[in-house]
Amino acid sequence: MSNNLHDFIPDLAGKVAIVTGGHTGLDEFLISSIPHSGFGTSIELAKHGARVYIASRSAAKFKDAEQDILSEYPKADVRFLMLDLADLKTVREAAERFVQLLSSSGTAYSFQVMCVPYEETGNGFEMQIGVNYIGHFVFTKLLIPILQKTAETTEKGSVRVVNVSSDGHAKLAPKEGIIFSDMNMKNDFSVWARYGHSKLANVLHSRALAKRYPNILMLSLHPGTVKTNLSAGPISSTPLYRLIKPLVELGAPGPRKGAANILFAAVSPRLRLECDNGAYLLPIGKVSSPSKAGSDPKMAEDLWEWTTKALRSRGYE
Repeated sequence: MSNNLHDFIPDLAGKVAIVTGGHTGLDEFLISSIPHSGFGTSIELAKHGARVYIASRSAAKFKDAEQDILSEYPKADVRFLMLDLADLKTVREAAERFVQLLSSSGTAYSFQVMCVPYEETGNGFEMQIGVNYIGHFVFTKLLIPILQKTAETTEKGSVRVVNVSSDGHAKLAPKEGIIFSDMNMKNDFSVWARYGHSKLANVLHSRALAKRYPNILMLSLHPGTVKTNLSAGPISSTPLYRLIKPLVELGAPGPRKGAANILFAAVSPRLRLECDNGAYLLPIGKVSSPSKAGSDPKMAEDLWEWTTKALRSRGYE
């Protein structure tokens, strides 16, 4: 399949996208799969005519991204949506604000936290599972009504939710899959295992969404290896970081091209609702099987039920 973005990105005039973390070229953390190509995704969507809402907790970083995008594409329509995925109150407010702004919506995307030292969100979730999965679970749930309404009046399969996972869901997550007895994985687990755990949750989330909302195309993906500036971050001085950095970056594309698989999942007409809903994609646009745990329908259902109960106990229905 061609790596040329123009070969699979159609005219997006009249479409709306939400890109969480869309101001970042990538982030400052590294593994064999960088989980966020937000800026590359945002600029390509805007370039092709979509209205792009960049959902972020940093208005200043949005302004920088907006200036960069407009310097290349002066007619681009990019807008800011305040969102802190570690704070479920702002997640709810962001979804409500977005619904107020629009009567229809197109696509939601995913920003991630990767390999951070143990820390909990204000709602008591370990930071990686809290941001990478829980925050997106709530945000997506709140947007489902407007996505369903849009799906009723637009081309079948054009309304999509894309969860950016990673091959870390298979390589780094515990072999048994989701650890329901210790979802925060506070004891006896590395930052890498917690990261893989959160990425596995992304894959299972897409499967559960596809089952519940068959008129919306729900996808998860591995974005591939992307070259980035890794001058900061808590793992930058570790032996593992020094070992894998040159191997990972060798021949890797920059953030713009590194967003290709995300863009394919978001807008390519080659993906069909009737046969690809719940699919997991490898670069670029290759429908593949996730890990054994990621393919387990019971685990997907159990995770949905656990998440619903955990949120209900915190006042989030």
